[in-house]
Amino acid sequence: MVVKSDNALLDKDFEAKFNEFKILFGRRIKYYRDLRNYTQERLAELAGIEQSSLSNIEKGRVYPAQMTLYRLATVLEVEPYQFYTVHPQLAVQDMVKEISVAMYQDKNLAELMYKFFCTIH
Repeated sequence: MVVKSDNALLDKDFEAKFNEFKILFGRRIKYYRDLRNYTQERLAELAGIEQSSLSNIEKGRVYPAQMTLYRLATVLEVEPYQFYTVHPQLAVQDMVKEISVAMYQDKNLAELMYKFFCTIH
């Protein structure tokens, strides 16, 4: 619902920016879900919400209620504020997992990472 005002352009600008925010927010939740290797169905079950609700949140169609936000953060083992950061500070175990998966999938990257490690260690 958009509140009508004398400056409808500002209202449209605000609505566009909020829609963009919801999309980025949803991507952050999906990012953490992927790090935990959870399907939408599994995360929704653990958080006690409908899978369709989680899908709508991840797609930026809706913004979650505070209780839902807290449940998602708890299950994903992150602080709620981490959903709002564009470049999150990864926990060490998440960083290791991402690097390991990338190196497992790309032999050249694994060799490069090993050479880098040897030069700094």
